[in-house]
Amino acid sequence: MATFNPDRGLLREQIESLRAQTGVEWHCFVSDDCSDDGKFEGLTEEIAGDERFTVSRSPRRLGFYRNFERAMDMVPDEYPLVALSDQDDRWYPEKLATLAEALGDAMLVYSDQRLVTVDGQVIADTYWGERRNNFTDLASMLFANSVTGAASLFPRSLLDTALPFPELPGEQYHDQWLALVALTLGDIHYVDRPLYDYVQHGGAVLGHEAANAGLMSAGWRRLDPRTWRGIIAGWGSAYFDVFLRLKAIASILLDRCAGRMKPKKQRVLERFLGSERSLSGLLWIGMRPMRKYLGRNETLGSERVIARGIVWRHLAAVRRRLPDRISRTVDEATALKPEKSVTDQMRRKVAPLVTVVDEAEPRRINLLIPTIDLEHLFGGYIAKFNLARRLAETGVTVRIVTVDPTPHLPDDWRERVEAFNGLADLFDEVEISFGRDGSEMLRINPDDRFIATTWWTAHIADRLVAQTGGERFLYLIQEYEPITVPEGAWRELAEESYGFDHAALFSTEFLENYFRSRRIGVFADEAGADLPVSLTFRNAITEVPAPDETELGQRRPPRLLFYARPEAHAGRNLYELGVEALKAAVAAGVFPEDWVIAGIGSTGETRQVDLGRGFRLEVQPRTGQDAYANFLAGNDVGMALMDAPHPSLVPIEMASAGMLTVTTTYEGRTREAMAAISSNLIAVAPDVDSLVAGLAEAVGRVGLAAERVAGARVDWSRDWQSAFSDEVLALACSALSFE
Repeated sequence: MATFNPDRGLLREQIESLRAQTGVEWHCFVSDDCSDDGKFEGLTEEIAGDERFTVSRSPRRLGFYRNFERAMDMVPDEYPLVALSDQDDRWYPEKLATLAEALGDAMLVYSDQRLVTVDGQVIADTYWGERRNNFTDLASMLFANSVTGAASLFPRSLLDTALPFPELPGEQYHDQWLALVALTLGDIHYVDRPLYDYVQHGGAVLGHEAANAGLMSAGWRRLDPRTWRGIIAGWGSAYFDVFLRLKAIASILLDRCAGRMKPKKQRVLERFLGSERSLSGLLWIGMRPMRKYLGRNETLGSERVIARGIVWRHLAAVRRRLPDRISRTVDEATALKPEKSVTDQMRRKVAPLVTVVDEAEPRRINLLIPTIDLEHLFGGYIAKFNLARRLAETGVTVRIVTVDPTPHLPDDWRERVEAFNGLADLFDEVEISFGRDGSEMLRINPDDRFIATTWWTAHIADRLVAQTGGERFLYLIQEYEPITVPEGAWRELAEESYGFDHAALFSTEFLENYFRSRRIGVFADEAGADLPVSLTFRNAITEVPAPDETELGQRRPPRLLFYARPEAHAGRNLYELGVEALKAAVAAGVFPEDWVIAGIGSTGETRQVDLGRGFRLEVQPRTGQDAYANFLAGNDVGMALMDAPHPSLVPIEMASAGMLTVTTTYEGRTREAMAAISSNLIAVAPDVDSLVAGLAEAVGRVGLAAERVAGARVDWSRDWQSAFSDEVLALACSALSFE
């Protein structure tokens, strides 16, 4: 039995109906899904004194799919038969005995059920008022489940194949998975009479009406020229949430049941898997709803939804072969419809990857990244790619896995990534897999290990660890990310990522000290750790030409460079505060008339900002790494702000170019700590007056060329070989138990 905040009255009736079972001996294993204290207390009171019940409370919320998995995992091997129970039905006294007798040599047996209201009024005498029952056709069972978990009984041996439950996109249902495993391996039997009352009420996870809703209206819509874009866009969800879920199920069934299924059933699964690439397969799916005219309406036309998803996939693929202008039009037409709520957005963000666990796969370290977007390939991504590269150089097999949908990439995207510092020939040494493009399942070895690189990849890594033999994942932490997302549910989700079992690899000791001082993540409870749980490295800065003392003394006109990122997602860089400080500094006469003030870092077009007194800030878009390094070398004063624990690499890169650089303090990132990295760094409080004072100090020191050259010798990593040293890599592999 799986429970979650059960209604006390309905739970009592269900438990009494279990106690009334005749003709069998039974034991009930209850997995409670972290119910509220009062509800859990009510549960324990209802079964108090009855040794036939064993209750285990999950330490964290799992959802009904995983909670049923947990309940089944509680069943010892000595129990030959397993039945499933909801928390709010009413079993007839003969239910278990009848199912046990009817099982025979089948892999699963289930019964009909009567639909009733909470007070016992009969809604329907059978579950099958809307569609035909099915327990023999594997394709129909895949497209639309007909087996209700609470109506089922099966041999304990079925769990040897069914557990662990697979990770699936979209909505996941335990009873369909069990039924498909059973039907793939053998037969399913059916008792054609109700053996319990299926109580319909608002608190049920999935009632009869909801289970059948949407299928009846799953027909093709007329392609009106005025609405075709909206129609096709809706098919994207059918691909990601429906087709890919079934594709994953079919792949995993073939893997887990290999050699134990009849050839006909194997051909059904293989035919479905080939439908994405085969016109005949697509036609097979699209024409199946016509079976209703022969009385075969067990799927209620759900195949049409699947066919729509496959068509969307082909339309989306076409855009890669079209000219840019037309491709953008197709992009708009095939774009997924916006999620209806924040909850939908969050669900999609942390949705598990579709995986197949296969012992034939090589053991890998999988580094999870959001995506590959050439327009946002900043320092954080360069660190992720270099970590993968350095790990591969130690002899381990490394794969980069994207967990977000990947935007259209030009043909030369690999070369453009490999042009960054340390990444030459990266993809000759490191594999790449696009985890959300749907073309192939992500195949993993049972001994694979995982590295998360953002808060949502940590959620995904945690689920992947549960499918393999690892104890934890490695968390590459380059910022305290909850401050980068909106307050509320999003921030809570980001904070939750630090509660998973992981070893931390921090970008700089500043960030590590922030986590330590606030007892976050691996520092929440440091007692008893037997493995290195906290490592640090310093991201390699962009190599900037060393400044020449003579050239610095002769440079005219003097220039100030502001690291300006006006985009909303870059709020930590305090663009607005920087602009206000520059205006105040101009008004205060900090800059002589011959000074030039420029900005760089925007992902948009060039913009102009009037600073007053004839000064204008011209913000240039970010450039390639080599051009950026040369651009830094031509400036005298820098300003790069960061309202976060990580110090940012930009002010250190500016200092290495001989620029007197104004940056901001943040808790442990003091003026003294930054000056220890370079005497060219001037760290001040993040307010206008302090920034103006810092700018005045920098302008006043511009003529000290010798000091600027000395300050350019920053105490920081300049290459990724030293940033990810052999010692750091060895400790990282040890923390992952990857030898």
